[in-house]
Amino acid sequence: MPEYLGYQGRPQGVDWAGIADKAITGLEVIKKDRETQRAALEKSADDLVSASKEYKPGQSGSFNNLILSGADRVRTNTLDLKKELMAGRITPTEYKTRVGKMSEDWKYLGDYAKSYNDIVNKQVEYLNDPKASALGEYFLQKQANLADVANKQLVVDPNTNGIVMTDPDTGMVVDFKSLLIPENQTPEKVDLLGQVAGFTKNLGAVTGYDKGFWTKSAQLNPAYTKAKQNFASSLLKNPRSAASILSDYVGDYEFYETEQQKKNIPAGKGIQLVMGPNGIATPKLTPEQLKAAQAVIERQVDAEVDKLREKPEAVKYEAPNSAQVSEGQKQQRYANRRENLNAMFSDKSGKAATSYLKDLTYPGTKEKIEKISFAPDGHVQFQTYSMRTTKRKEKNKAGRYEFVDVVEKVINPQLRAPLGDQAIGVMNQILNTQGGDANIPIDFVYGASEFAPKANAPQKKKLPGT
Repeated sequence: MPEYLGYQGRPQGVDWAGIADKAITGLEVIKKDRETQRAALEKSADDLVSASKEYKPGQSGSFNNLILSGADRVRTNTLDLKKELMAGRITPTEYKTRVGKMSEDWKYLGDYAKSYNDIVNKQVEYLNDPKASALGEYFLQKQANLADVANKQLVVDPNTNGIVMTDPDTGMVVDFKSLLIPENQTPEKVDLLGQVAGFTKNLGAVTGYDKGFWTKSAQLNPAYTKAKQNFASSLLKNPRSAASILSDYVGDYEFYETEQQKKNIPAGKGIQLVMGPNGIATPKLTPEQLKAAQAVIERQVDAEVDKLREKPEAVKYEAPNSAQVSEGQKQQRYANRRENLNAMFSDKSGKAATSYLKDLTYPGTKEKIEKISFAPDGHVQFQTYSMRTTKRKEKNKAGRYEFVDVVEKVINPQLRAPLGDQAIGVMNQILNTQGGDANIPIDFVYGASEFAPKANAPQKKKLPGT
């Protein structure tokens, strides 16, 4: 049965601070005389060996074995260093540095063992935060995997003389100092949507002829493409931001630290983590992954800028087919349309227009109409919305967190506000394409009074509520 660090059999009576302090006892009083130096350093070795024997076994057999076997390795390594010093093969400074490193890591091991529960509880709570990242989820899983100490070992790294835990299941070599660093516990995902919104807000829009229509957009600015690329590159300078774009906004990307972990990840979907000199895990993306992240940012910028276009596309007219529609039927439809437009435009509360056009598509976009209101300055304000699919972490039946697709309604902050005569043209275009009747050409440069039903024209009931 696995026995877990921090949950059962905690070590009792281990004076971690004492172990670290005793390891370097006497080093400050070393004399210049080499024999005195050797005697003092020899005593520090003896102190570390003695301190490592002070561990009092607790109830967890696995944790006892982990600590005791690790202490044996530390004693052996310390005695070997002592022999090297006495033989003159290493200097007192080298000896002091190596023994000090082992002593420091013993203290980190103790701190980690005592604070394990608090670290994990903090991470579980963090996963419910909207700012939680896939990297933070990886760190939590890493902590959970290390908790089962039954098949782990404490060894002395021959390169650094630090004390590390080896995990044969994942191939990881873990130092306890890095596990205690907050940046390796609860990192936040990059706020891509907020960053893009802030960037696009300051872009200069230009009026011009685009795809057959006059419009006003930052995309018509000659400097737009270069500015967009520079913005994306600036976000990618931070490796964690670049990794967050792929793992939090694209999905299907996983983190790994060893080749053994990488084997279980689809090709190209693994993001490598490397430990920096400061102990902070840093993503190392491939050129292909950086290119993919750049493309995601640029597409998001294009989408945000497209929402800020101020003018709708011009109304496209097609004359009715006289062979199919009689003159009388045509005049009846024209009269009905005039009455409907007049009803929508005359009700300045916007209720009539909203009830008739709600959930229909605004011309030239994929946005749906949420609400229509009339401004005092003559503009008609169309508030629109979009349906967006996002990834959200949810716990599955197996108790593991996974990404699921969530469809949500997003109100667009930018109001589309054509002037009164243009608004009638927009409303007419919507009715032409989505209102049942099609291809009724109305010159939208005239004011609302032009659309009042004529006295001798056929009549139709007004819209409900008007």
